[in-house]
Amino acid sequence: MGNWFIPALEEFQSERALLHLGLNSATRYYRELIVPGIGGVWFVRQLSWSAAGIALAKELALKPAKVANAIEALACKLEWRYGKENYTRRGKRAFARDEDNGIWSFNDLSDKTHYVQVTYRQSTVRALLNLKLTNGTRFNTMELMQTGQELADAFLDQIKIRKALYDWLNGSDISTTYAIAKGLGSCWPTPKEKEIVRDILRADAPDGLGDSHRRHSLIEAFGRNTANMPGLDDIKKNLLQSPGQNLREQVDNINTALAFDAMLECGRKVIYTCANLIAEKAPPLPAKLAQDRNLSKALDALRKAASNFRQAAGKKHAAALRFMEAILSPSANNAECLKFVIRQDTNILDVPGEKVLEGHLFDRRKESSAEENAAQEKVGAEESSTGTKIRQLFELWGDCQ
Repeated sequence: MGNWFIPALEEFQSERALLHLGLNSATRYYRELIVPGIGGVWFVRQLSWSAAGIALAKELALKPAKVANAIEALACKLEWRYGKENYTRRGKRAFARDEDNGIWSFNDLSDKTHYVQVTYRQSTVRALLNLKLTNGTRFNTMELMQTGQELADAFLDQIKIRKALYDWLNGSDISTTYAIAKGLGSCWPTPKEKEIVRDILRADAPDGLGDSHRRHSLIEAFGRNTANMPGLDDIKKNLLQSPGQNLREQVDNINTALAFDAMLECGRKVIYTCANLIAEKAPPLPAKLAQDRNLSKALDALRKAASNFRQAAGKKHAAALRFMEAILSPSANNAECLKFVIRQDTNILDVPGEKVLEGHLFDRRKESSAEENAAQEKVGAEESSTGTKIRQLFELWGDCQ
C-alpha cells in the first residue's frame, strides 16, 4: 500500500468551507486512485522550493518549513515585482500592501503576515514523499533522498542563486534583480529541474491502489499537446486505444471516480437547497421540507447519481458504498433521505432531533463549485474533482516540457 499519514497542522493546507458529507476518505482515495502521488503540486518549482528549503535548512541548522516558506515568498514577490499585471501566484495582496516598506529580509518573508497563511509548500508534503524525493512524513523532519537532492542542486546551482540564498538566510540583503527573479520564480524552471520531474512523473506509483503505471498511462493519453488538455472522453478513448495495453480497468476507475463526484455534488445540492428553505423560514420538519418541489428534485437527482455510482464498474470505496446504500435503501423516503444527508455533515444544517436546525457554518451556505475554485486557485485541494485532478497532472507535466 502507499504511504498514508496525517500531516501535522502546520503542513495541512486549510480547506474552504465545503461540505464533505463524511466522505473525506473516499474523496482522497479516488484522487489518489486516478492521479497517484502528486499531492497538491501544479508546477515544478513547488517541488524545487521545498527541496531547496530542506537542503539549505540542514546546512544552516534552521527549520526547513521556515526556510522553504521564505524562499517561496521571495520567489513569488520577485515574480510579482517584475510582472504585476500578469501575476497569478499567491501573495499579491501582501506584496502590494508592503510595496513601499522594504520588506525583503528572510525573517520578514518567512512570516505569513508578509505573504500568505497557506503556502504552496504545504501542498507538497505528500508529493515529496510519494514521488520519492524525501523520506519522513513531517516536513521539518524530512530528509532528501538522492533524487530530491538532485532537484535541490539543479535549482540552487544556477549562477548566483545558491550564494544569494545562503547569504540571505544568514541575514544579508537579497539582490532583487531580474536575473535573481528568474532564477527563483515559478515560471522559469531549469532544463535539469524539468528533466528530474519528468522522470519521476513517468515512474511507477506502486501504492497498491491500482496499476502502478497509471500516472504514466495518463501522460501518454494527453498526447503531444501541453497547452490544451484533451477532454476527458478523449483521454479515456486514448487510454483504451493504447497499443499493447489493456487499460480498461483504469478507464473504469476514472468513470467510477466521476460518478462518485456527481453523487457527492448532488448530496451537497440537497444541503444547499434545504438551507435556502430554512433561511426563508420554512417549517423545519423534514417531512414538510421534503415536499418542496426544488428539494424533491434535488433528492431525486441524488438517487439517480447514487444509482449511477452503483452501476459503475470501477473500484468502490467503503465509505462511498455506505453512503450510496443509505440513499438507495427502499425504506428511505424523501424525509429519511434528507435527514441522512444532513447528518453526514452538520456544519451548515443539523437534525439533532425532529427538526432541521442551522449549523454553526450556516452563514457560509452559499453554494460554491469545487471545480471552479480549484481551477482558479490551482492548489490541488483534496476536495477538487476528478477532472481537476487530471488537469493538475496535465499542467504539471506541461511545466516539465
